[in-house]
Amino acid sequence: MTKIDERKNIIISLKSNYRNEIKGIDKQIRNLSIMSFMNIFLSLICGGMILISIISEQFGFEILKWEKSAVLVILSITVFLSFPYDIYELKLLRHLKIINNYKDFTELEKLNIELKNIIVRLNNRKKSSTFLIVFIILILVMGLWQFSLENNPYWNYMKFPIILFFGFTLTRFIQGFKNLEENIKKVESTVANNS
Repeated sequence: MTKIDERKNIIISLKSNYRNEIKGIDKQIRNLSIMSFMNIFLSLICGGMILISIISEQFGFEILKWEKSAVLVILSITVFLSFPYDIYELKLLRHLKIINNYKDFTELEKLNIELKNIIVRLNNRKKSSTFLIVFIILILVMGLWQFSLENNPYWNYMKFPIILFFGFTLTRFIQGFKNLEENIKKVESTVANNS
């Protein structure tokens, strides 16, 4: 097996929510692009509305009431959790399409090991983020309590944990995407220079 073939196998080892249902890399990329756009759009809208409700309340405005935002928080968490992995998968599928005609080169083995380590971390979502899972469960329970009874005395204290969740998730996504982007750029630029 060539190192390029090994790299292709590493890429397809990423756990996917959509890949098994869709045949052909072009269709996968198109459908994942649509899903990623929708997830990012919903994340921005929901996250923006939550921030507006938190900030406006601090200044005495009632643009969006925090007490009524429980459903919005639950929706934003579910959307916000899936969009990073959709973006990672989309980036990897585009790379897979590009490297189909590549030949091996000497530094590829090291870059494959780096990529494999990145994908192992991405595939171990539960293991690598036990703290985040506990945090999410807490927010979801409090959100459901607030939504069902609208009488949750602790809901007002959930502003900071929710902002912390968004910040932590976004920071992890940016770091993971940066590592993935660097690895892919090294491969694609090395092959372009050797062509």
